[in-house]
Amino acid sequence: MSGFSDQLMVRYLDPTRVQQLLEPPDDPNRARLRSLLAAVYEPSTLEVRFVDAVQVTSTAFQVPVSAPVTARGNWEKLLPEIAQARAVLELPGLTPPLWIDLALDTVVTARVTLTDGALESLASEDLSGLSQADFVARFAFLDLAELMRRAKVADYEELQAEFPRLYRLHYAQPPAFDPNAPARRYRLRVSVLFFPDLDLAAALRQLVQSRQALDETRPRPEEYDGGALLAASAWLAVFPEAALPAADPVAAAKQTKQVTDLLAADGFVAAFESIS
Repeated sequence: MSGFSDQLMVRYLDPTRVQQLLEPPDDPNRARLRSLLAAVYEPSTLEVRFVDAVQVTSTAFQVPVSAPVTARGNWEKLLPEIAQARAVLELPGLTPPLWIDLALDTVVTARVTLTDGALESLASEDLSGLSQADFVARFAFLDLAELMRRAKVADYEELQAEFPRLYRLHYAQPPAFDPNAPARRYRLRVSVLFFPDLDLAAALRQLVQSRQALDETRPRPEEYDGGALLAASAWLAVFPEAALPAADPVAAAKQTKQVTDLLAADGFVAAFESIS
């Protein structure tokens, strides 16, 4: 039991240690948990202001993930009579499975605020008598070239012919955050991978491959009204704290931020753990 992964599995047999992995003692604002939540629930029309608590409902070690293989084929027969068939088969994974070192099912309680107000009014402008210069002057907030590209027209005259009126939607200001409003509960699956060293290229490849495989085999959480569901699970990569330059706290903090930012760019969350 000398390996980094072995020691972490023994450590996370303790529910308190699992809780600290999700809510580190030096993270009073629960930034790690907020990042994990945002990796699954897109903050589009709802913004999480406070995470109040997280409850771990199940814990499993070394969970296999095998992405299915889809095979498609066509068969045609032209003579003496025309016949055609198409088939799609989904086969079990043919490659060795990927492994999730620690799989957690959790329920996160959070207080949120609306980022978009309700539709307040609808206004329209007649474009038929406006020259292109007048249009640009009146609607300076619009990118005319981008508008024509999206409308799939060649020039301004064609835009006038296709869309003789321009409609504008006016939204009210979103309501102010109410800290006393009822909190929301989010089901959040957290998949944790252990990496014994700081080989970031290998870690990212394994994270991307594992996330893709899990998304293809596990259902995403139930729908919610705050945006899109981005993935079936949030992903947390755990690296050894010993891989950081212990003799130079400033360099260690800089490297920690670099690793965190690199993984966050792809929607992953990083953590460093000591096994001493």
